[in-house]
Amino acid sequence: MTRLLRMITVVTLSLASISCQTLGLPDQQSGIADVSERLPDTFKVLTYNALHGLLTGTFGVAPGETPEQNETRFRLLIAQLAKVQPDVAFLQEVNPLPLRSEAYVGALKELGLAYDEVHQVDACGIRTDEKRALFADLNNGLVILAKKPLRLRKLAGLKLSGEKGECHTDRGFQLEELRYALIAEITIPGSSRRHLVATTHLHSGFEAGRSFLAYLASLHSQGKLSKYRSLRWNVEQSRLRRIGEIDRLSRTLQRLKRDENYAGILFGGDLNFESDDPEYEELQLLRYVDTTRVNGQNAGFYTADPPRNRLIPDAMTSPLPSLLTGLIKGEGDDLKDDITRAYRAEMQRPRQIDYLIEDSFLPGYCPTQSIFGLETDEVGFPASDHYGLLNSYAVSPDGCTRPGTL
Repeated sequence: MTRLLRMITVVTLSLASISCQTLGLPDQQSGIADVSERLPDTFKVLTYNALHGLLTGTFGVAPGETPEQNETRFRLLIAQLAKVQPDVAFLQEVNPLPLRSEAYVGALKELGLAYDEVHQVDACGIRTDEKRALFADLNNGLVILAKKPLRLRKLAGLKLSGEKGECHTDRGFQLEELRYALIAEITIPGSSRRHLVATTHLHSGFEAGRSFLAYLASLHSQGKLSKYRSLRWNVEQSRLRRIGEIDRLSRTLQRLKRDENYAGILFGGDLNFESDDPEYEELQLLRYVDTTRVNGQNAGFYTADPPRNRLIPDAMTSPLPSLLTGLIKGEGDDLKDDITRAYRAEMQRPRQIDYLIEDSFLPGYCPTQSIFGLETDEVGFPASDHYGLLNSYAVSPDGCTRPGTL
């Protein structure tokens, strides 16, 4: 009887395995293994604009700091990364690629931390190979770092906007601003499910918030600022460009999630808008979750913070943007002075323009968000002109409040 039962069990398991393979499903043994594996208790994700260190102009670029200053910022960032040890880090303005992303991996390895990297160049000038380029110092772009157990794999360097040019690691040409997203996959240790991760740096354009633009609109309604409509058009075009970039990234991520059965999506980066802008509303309409808002968090972390960050140029002495000088040209001196003062005050206002955005990322985990990169060197300078956001995910048996929209 015992032998008969054993034979029946073997045949039953074999048939089940064959049936699962025929249907394209995982077999029972792999399912049992997945159940027995333990997911990590915590998981950390960072987004950080690392600052390329270049002076950019209409027709060229040049170093914006000495090699010693660049090395100091690099070492400070490595020390901070080693301190928090993110499982995944989204980095923007990494320059030059691939040397700098490989340097991150090497420096962290010296500290006993094993990471993989993937990257995508988004500003290349004209480059024919690693040694020949119109702007030798320029090969700037996006990087994702992930701890080695996560099996990081690049899926795409997706161009989000810009028609005149293509950038690759060792070659490219660029006749206008190009914007990309870097899309990759990771597998959480203890799980067979893969997640989509992505980082991007969206179009910038004229920097001004809702209040300052409303101030200009009120002046125009009083019959002043005859060139206001031109500035307003430029502002709206920048917003529409960012919305288009968001939409293209979202379509690609959602298609990959559907077609390849990914468990969830997390993307982050320097998105260049605030939470009261139309671009943020677009994320709401697409039903993404700003992780700052999970569980009622609304700490107001300012990633662009001029009063605190000494690497941000002083707005009181910086030249005005050409759009603004064109707007006030021909106006009276008093009005020019009033608008200039208002704009300089606007540029001193702390803002959040960097985000970590998710769609069903790590179900069963809840993130707590904190600011990253406040540490400074010996003379009081941080590693970048941005601060980063660090999400610390923890298992939550009772779940957490993840609103269906932002």
